[in-house]
Amino acid sequence: MTEYYFDIETEGTDPLVDKIVTIQFQELDGGKPVGDFHVLKEWEEGEKKIVERILDEGILDPSWTFVPIGNNLRFDIVFVMEKAQQYGLREWSAGEVRYFFYRKAMIDIRSVLVLMNGGKFKGSGLDAFTGKQKGVQVPIWYRERKYDEIMSYIETEKQETIALYREVASLLETFGQRKRKRVEEPEA
Repeated sequence: MTEYYFDIETEGTDPLVDKIVTIQFQELDGGKPVGDFHVLKEWEEGEKKIVERILDEGILDPSWTFVPIGNNLRFDIVFVMEKAQQYGLREWSAGEVRYFFYRKAMIDIRSVLVLMNGGKFKGSGLDAFTGKQKGVQVPIWYRERKYDEIMSYIETEKQETIALYREVASLLETFGQRKRKRVEEPEA
């Protein structure tokens, strides 16, 4: 299994009208970054090209060669799927989309954040549990061409996401090692 930190930044929340601003990924080994941190930038290559490049990496292949790890991955992956379809790079039927989500290996820490927040979705963002700021500035920085601010935000978000992932993985590994007592039912 090849794990990758994966995330995107967008102009908004609607893949039919909003652009993907960046796509970023980095290989992980046991939750530790290895190799280069790749940031595909719309302002350098155009949106179609960065979507095409991430497809070439295997993000949408239901295989174990690119296992994304991140926060709110469903949003990111659906956005990439919609853009790939818009640009004619790949098409999916509803059945293929369902099949993809049943088969694609991924680790999304979003559910863990909700549990850490007492089961409440509101207030369970990554910013509530790490040093990451909210991403609401990214579309503004993009429109103002403040690309250095976007890059700084992306780097901080990556570091904070990976650190939280490693901490949670360590805690859950310990939790998973506990023995459960089996309650045997009496024979009828």
